[in-house]
Amino acid sequence: MNDGAPVLPPFDDLPFEVYRARLYDYAELATPLPDDATRTLDERIGAWFRTSTAEVPDAVVRALHDATIDVALARFVGGRRMVGVMGGHATARGDELYRGVAELGRELTRSGWCVATGGGPGVMEAANLGAWFAAHDDAALDVALDLLATTPPYAVDPAAHRLAALEVRARWPAGGESLGVPTWVYLDEPTSAFATAIAKYFANSVRETGLLALARSGVVYAPGGAGTTQEIFTDAAQNSLSLYEVRSPLVFLGHRFFEEEQPELVGAVRRQAAAFGWGDLVHVCDAAAEAVSFLAGTDPDRSGDAGVVRARRRRS
Repeated sequence: MNDGAPVLPPFDDLPFEVYRARLYDYAELATPLPDDATRTLDERIGAWFRTSTAEVPDAVVRALHDATIDVALARFVGGRRMVGVMGGHATARGDELYRGVAELGRELTRSGWCVATGGGPGVMEAANLGAWFAAHDDAALDVALDLLATTPPYAVDPAAHRLAALEVRARWPAGGESLGVPTWVYLDEPTSAFATAIAKYFANSVRETGLLALARSGVVYAPGGAGTTQEIFTDAAQNSLSLYEVRSPLVFLGHRFFEEEQPELVGAVRRQAAAFGWGDLVHVCDAAAEAVSFLAGTDPDRSGDAGVVRARRRRS
């Protein structure tokens, strides 16, 4: 303190580092613990979170952990053009939507963007998987998708679900990078095995807002449920209020879902975008190539040097 540096207390007997200097990686979270082979570090931290309280000591621990993740995430984002991919967590590995989003993740990565997802299963895992296979030939992704499609859902057999992902990682190592931003709030969901950098939070509100804020080059929305709907309208509000210096494109993947089954979602976004002057940033398509082409023409962060800015500037 004599030199003006803050001194923070140590926290003992916790299953995680409170003051993290880096993001997580999947191997760290998913490897069985040496003193308890039945659980991973991810599961042990989740168990702590389940029993933590709203009292000051636990609240401070959670806040400090998430603050250091914020700092590490800001370092990761700097210099990268970030595109978010959002959608349903329940999309099965053998679903055509899962395959389509994997192909989208691959093409986004090959086109120079860094894919960011919510770091969970379904559409999120598919986008991270596609980014991983950007470093491999096209046929490799098809083989991996067929392998993953034969595995049971995580809710039915968590171990088999995890082992299939580990087998894919082992057969095709050194995948392309991508980011996952999950939360321990969803204790029943696995962390995406194919995100090469993982910013996992205790506070879901911080995680949700930050994920959309860092995706400055745009967000692609695949069909999903309540969580995806929340993300769509949070994203629209950020654009309308100019919260993060730039306005980013919103791409909706799937004409049938967004124009026929749930047209009210895109309709509301279009009305708000028109009212606030960013109607040209909303697009609906079916093909990954068209989504990539639209983002290429509308990306407000082509240099990749914007980083994460948490305060708006007055628009002229």
